[in-house]
Amino acid sequence: MELRHLHVVLAVAQAGSISRAASRMKIAQAGLTAQVRRIEASLGGPLFLRRNDGVELTELGRHVVLRAQDLLERFDDLLATSHKLVERGDSGIRLGGVAGSPTALLVAVVREMLPGLPQTTHVERGGDAVLELVSTGELDLALVVEFPRSPLRFPAAVGVRGVATERMLVGVPVGHRLSCRSEVLLSELAGEEWVVPDENHGGRLNLELACEAVGFTPRCAHFGVDPAAAAELVRSTGAVAGFFSGHDLPGVLLKPIIGNPVHRRITLVWNNSVAEHVDGVHAGLLRAYHQRIRHADRLLAS
Repeated sequence: MELRHLHVVLAVAQAGSISRAASRMKIAQAGLTAQVRRIEASLGGPLFLRRNDGVELTELGRHVVLRAQDLLERFDDLLATSHKLVERGDSGIRLGGVAGSPTALLVAVVREMLPGLPQTTHVERGGDAVLELVSTGELDLALVVEFPRSPLRFPAAVGVRGVATERMLVGVPVGHRLSCRSEVLLSELAGEEWVVPDENHGGRLNLELACEAVGFTPRCAHFGVDPAAAAELVRSTGAVAGFFSGHDLPGVLLKPIIGNPVHRRITLVWNNSVAEHVDGVHAGLLRAYHQRIRHADRLLAS
């Protein structure tokens, strides 16, 4: 049995008859019939039941077709990823993420795990753009974030593994009326001026929905900023802002919101060219992330 024989079986199954398959393959019907018989003999039983209007798969035939499709898809993927590695040459491993994700942790973990391999890093504003780059082989490993009410669509060609679910903390300036509280209710922030996260992540929509669920519409004044810019706006204007774990922001006090009404998922994605490294990278990423969270929790408690 060779791969070409699996292509023959699939062609007959898809056509529903040997004559139609022979026509599509541009070979003689007698020659195709002989090939099918040799394939059936090598597999130990009939794959097709012959009928007046064509052929029908036997139980063995259905099994072979199902497994053949999987094998051929994997073989095609092997060819594609091999060609991409050859084209890439010595460019090393290409990492990526969305703005606001802990991409720097991924870079550090991969550098420690594969110290001799050159790295490049590419950050996109939206998760869909990152997933497209991973699925086409332009990125090897990346981190994306998604909110429950704004889920991403992960392409079939992309491997997916969860890293963490992060709660949103509200950042208030020193001296704010809630600055002495260890945690706050979202409803207590009605009337505040908000700095809102980049819209491409779905953060603004999820924040607005959470606020409306407790009875108010947030007064959004500053849009699409990164954490450093958001912290500066909080300090300079007295606004409040949503931040996620791990930020050390002088002059901004981070407060957990009771009930964690806004949270996001961090997900590691990859393509098959680096599949052999995924287990190690994922384990290292979890260690680095939890180390960062423990540091952030100590800052909150201080």
